[in-house]
Amino acid sequence: MAFAKRAFSGFQTEMEKFDFTDKYDFKAYGLKEPDKLEKMNLCATITNTLDIAMKSDDKAIIFGEDVKFGGVFRCTMGLNAKYGTDRVFNTPLSEQGIAGFAIGAATAGATVIAEMQFADYIFPAFDQLVNEAAKYRFRSGGQWDCGNLTIRSPYGAVGHGACYHS
Repeated sequence: MAFAKRAFSGFQTEMEKFDFTDKYDFKAYGLKEPDKLEKMNLCATITNTLDIAMKSDDKAIIFGEDVKFGGVFRCTMGLNAKYGTDRVFNTPLSEQGIAGFAIGAATAGATVIAEMQFADYIFPAFDQLVNEAAKYRFRSGGQWDCGNLTIRSPYGAVGHGACYHS
């Protein structure tokens, strides 16, 4: 215990002396200053982030259960009208199907943002996510990957539907 106390005592002393109030050079990194940022709730932040992704990447697509209409939490509201049904569209209520299509589209070069309505419902898709998406590069000897794949799956806002879903 004496060794551990000696080993970390210098680090702790240095950290206590450090001035964490140093001004960060936002302009050097092309960032906005925190006091000039727009305040948003979580849903608005997700919508804004998805909009930025769609605007900056012509290969980006968003799909899932009810996303064309804004999604169950309205996080994709207005994106279908802005980017069209070719890029923001609904899927059948099949998590396996969403995961399989997402992996295929990402492998083909699309930037995929796939939404499963609730995290409770993601379990039927785990086989594809764990055994296909996660191992795609390794299994193809580095020839293909699905690195541009994002699965959005909200959790905690509405309760316990997993036991009723296949």
